[in-house]
Amino acid sequence: MKYKKQIMPRFFILLCCLFGFQLQLTAQSNVKTQAEKMGQALVSKNYVDFTRYTYPKILKEMGGTEKMAATIRSQMENMEKTGVKILSLSYGEPSEIIKEKKEWQCTVPQIMTLKINSGKIISKTTLIAISQDEGKQWYFVDAGERDLETVRITLPNLSKKLVLPPMEMPQMISE
Repeated sequence: MKYKKQIMPRFFILLCCLFGFQLQLTAQSNVKTQAEKMGQALVSKNYVDFTRYTYPKILKEMGGTEKMAATIRSQMENMEKTGVKILSLSYGEPSEIIKEKKEWQCTVPQIMTLKINSGKIISKTTLIAISQDEGKQWYFVDAGERDLETVRITLPNLSKKLVLPPMEMPQMISE
């Protein structure tokens, strides 16, 4: 009987660890899936769907869904007038998820391929992914050329533990 009393707490702890690990794996899978959906929305010019993955504070600052979608549409049309078009967006594996207060946060590598008049440009950047519901819905912020401290000016709730790799120089492919 004493043996069973010792095993039960250990088994419960192991079960909790396994559940936490599975929850983390599911959340990381959701990050990548939702990043891909966001990228596909941008490439297919579905700007309203694209805004669904915009961090709520930024969406509000942009004037809401319709206004932000209109702004993106205008920017994309202006790009295309100059001969620049987004061909594809792809995403690497998310970093470890960090819990910061009531948010889950991580980073996701993004690769964008642009068509330009003289060829293609391949650009690698980092997205910051944020979930406010334990990894079910993710929102994304493109860090661009900014470091973490600069991004934290706009989003002070970002964990200082996030790692933003330095932006790589875009690669030009002539055709």
